[in-house]
Amino acid sequence: MGKTMDYRNGKWVDQILSQRQEDGLWGNFHTLSCPVPGRNYTTEQAIRRLYYLGYTAEDEVIQPVLKRMEQCIKGELDIDSYSEKKHDWVFFEKLMLAAWLRIFEPQNEIALEVAYQWAQIVEKAFAGGSYSVADDIAAFTEWKGRKPKSGFETGFGMFYHAALLPGVLSHKTEDLFLDYYLSKPDGMYYIYDKPLNQLPETFASRKSSCYIAAIEVLSRYDLAKEKLTFVMDWLNANRNENGQWDFGEKAKDGVYFPLSDRWDKTTRIADSTYRISKLFGLPCYCGHDCSKCVTYIATQTNNDDLRRQAQSFYKETFGFDIPLEKFYCDGGRSKNVFELCMECPFKKCCIERGIDACGQCSEYPCKEISDYQEKYVNRSNQLENKAK
Repeated sequence: MGKTMDYRNGKWVDQILSQRQEDGLWGNFHTLSCPVPGRNYTTEQAIRRLYYLGYTAEDEVIQPVLKRMEQCIKGELDIDSYSEKKHDWVFFEKLMLAAWLRIFEPQNEIALEVAYQWAQIVEKAFAGGSYSVADDIAAFTEWKGRKPKSGFETGFGMFYHAALLPGVLSHKTEDLFLDYYLSKPDGMYYIYDKPLNQLPETFASRKSSCYIAAIEVLSRYDLAKEKLTFVMDWLNANRNENGQWDFGEKAKDGVYFPLSDRWDKTTRIADSTYRISKLFGLPCYCGHDCSKCVTYIATQTNNDDLRRQAQSFYKETFGFDIPLEKFYCDGGRSKNVFELCMECPFKKCCIERGIDACGQCSEYPCKEISDYQEKYVNRSNQLENKAK
């Protein structure tokens, strides 16, 4: 699979970029429905698809969209000429665009300003220990000077609310907020329409792929690790004999899959495994993103080409002659750790101090982690992607 992992240079990206307009957008912004063959992408459909194909805020293709979204939130330019009369459309656009900005740039100041405004409403709505419609409406009315007039203004049940609010809620409220999302009878609007605390009956299905899309949104919250253990157990139980995953032929929807140019069994398993591996790949104690490590991806996809790539990296960079069979790792937080990480001093230090990552330490950044992060964290043995 080695080369096919570079999803950013495949035919799906070519298809999306061929429809891009001179202003860097794709026409109207909003719609999260699946793309329809023969119709052009909306800007929202395009950036969502590019996100799953590996594009980030650093990519030239994405940057004009992010800038335009910022300008729209600030009232400098319209994102497009579209609107819906039943909503306060300008208000809805700010929610929608701030959510996408935070997906691509979690610390974007313009988006964070919107997030903190919504966070105040959420804090008041859950102040009694569970969600209160009355408290939600009262807080909204105090904020906007009018009562809510459409569904998105209360209830926090949409994809946009969930994508907007990671990192801005108090610990207590985030705990209640995640429980609320997991138990909502209608799931996460736009993404999945069933309760998220009920696992899909059939793993190899489009339904499971959409379910994981909702879980991917919630995984960005600080408490996700403890709240989503039942999902991780389900995913582990559905690995095949090679430790890989397969969402099945019907998971192809033009949104989350395919990632590879083809959708045969081999590439389908590779695509499925890559996506779930990213969900499993929580940052390690030192801040390293295991989901981008060649050794980690090689293990999750059982890919000897990637193992040889990692072997060559350590030989050429450090002079280490490591046998190919040693290139196995399920992540720095797992029991199956790459041998060079087995005696990680940062893991040991975090465990001794009772913290989950170096960034949580009162002495962060100490000289040791500063030096290590500058030289190695997210810089060594990373899967290389060539940007368009």
